[in-house]
Amino acid sequence: MNFSKHFLSLKDYFLSQESFELWQDEASGLLKTIPQPDNLDQYYESDAYLSHDDSDSSFFARCYNAVKVLNLRSKTKLVQKYHANGKVFDIGAGVGDLVQSLQKSSIQVVGYEPSQRAREAAQKKGVQLLKSYPTTQQDYSLITMYHVLEHVPDIGAQLRLVNSLLKPDGHLILALPNYKSFDARYFKKFWAGYDVPRHLYHFDRKAVQAVCKKYFEVVETQPMWFDSFYVSILSAQYKKIPAAFVGGVLIGLWSNLTALFSKEPSSITYILKKRV
Repeated sequence: MNFSKHFLSLKDYFLSQESFELWQDEASGLLKTIPQPDNLDQYYESDAYLSHDDSDSSFFARCYNAVKVLNLRSKTKLVQKYHANGKVFDIGAGVGDLVQSLQKSSIQVVGYEPSQRAREAAQKKGVQLLKSYPTTQQDYSLITMYHVLEHVPDIGAQLRLVNSLLKPDGHLILALPNYKSFDARYFKKFWAGYDVPRHLYHFDRKAVQAVCKKYFEVVETQPMWFDSFYVSILSAQYKKIPAAFVGGVLIGLWSNLTALFSKEPSSITYILKKRV
């Protein structure tokens, strides 16, 4: 890909305050974070990184965890629809919430999580997660990657791996922030969905189709309505908007309302079928 068009200048408002650039491949619409640090682990080292820590008792964290329960129900129903009674593999399992939810629904599931801290948190809840990928090929009927692909340095290699792990009739569920959403356009460089440098790539619908077309075809998409509130509240904090929580909720609500017509929600779940 040719990332030759400058798209946006922004900072890591979450942690380091370092400056980064987004460059676009015009053919696909995919955005790339530049520079991409050699050691990304240091950019995840924060107690506020909620996907790897569910022990935070702040008001915002309590809201996040309450919504997480509703999201888990939705994710579990979607997996039940597409997993075809086979095994499920959850990539980027975090603290193991989805794996645990699927286990409670009697679904055979394995989770992979590279973060030791997250694996230890999952283990405290009785969930064992892999620290490396399995070697068996064509073993899974469904693979889930909820807000994972944007963190991956080599998208092509990741999709090849996923393709090799899936059975011939298998499905892949991807959830990704959508930089064409209203909240992304409203907050611009302050949009928390960019989350540089932890997010190495940034997607819209066109970019997902482009990077996946060799191995997968999109069969369904679903909006992730709650993401707009979470992302907008964080974005309002980064932008230092007065009463950021209230402002973020209102902007998140407006983003969802506009998405009913534009079909561009803050985050999108893509269900893809493996190409034969």
